[in-house]
Amino acid sequence: MLIQEYFPIEFSLESQKLTRSFRLLQTIVHPDKYSNRTSREQTNSADWSSLINKAYKTLSTPIERGQYLLQLEGEQMPQDNSALNKEFLMAMMERNEEVEDAKDTETLEGLNAQLINELENMAQKLNILFKTQDLSGVKETLVAMKYLLSIQNSIKQKQQSLLGS
Repeated sequence: MLIQEYFPIEFSLESQKLTRSFRLLQTIVHPDKYSNRTSREQTNSADWSSLINKAYKTLSTPIERGQYLLQLEGEQMPQDNSALNKEFLMAMMERNEEVEDAKDTETLEGLNAQLINELENMAQKLNILFKTQDLSGVKETLVAMKYLLSIQNSIKQKQQSLLGS
């Protein structure tokens, strides 16, 4: 019996099911349940709890899940921009400038809403790319997602600075 029968290796997943499984596993191994046990049992509990937390964090985030599945295929993320075309890179520069030029939180919220939509579309695209084993497409999409997440982080920082002033 293969582990894939119980835990299929695919990009698509039900987030509510993942969260339920995470919580169930944590109720079993959480260190608080082992506070009156031997030090070995406490250590094992802490190790398992930590591993479950890391797995949940990896699987619950589309970009991290994609990178993990890519590694399972024996592939690595490119360390440069070679997976992206120049038009995309220029568009990212323009978007960064839009964030820098934004004067109010409403503008930033609009930009962030666009990014959220694009990231959701890219996650759907990753599902198809993994199913068709288009690993170069997976890499390109994951690198593009990293750029969008970086811009999203810039938006959050700009919002905080606008709220602080």
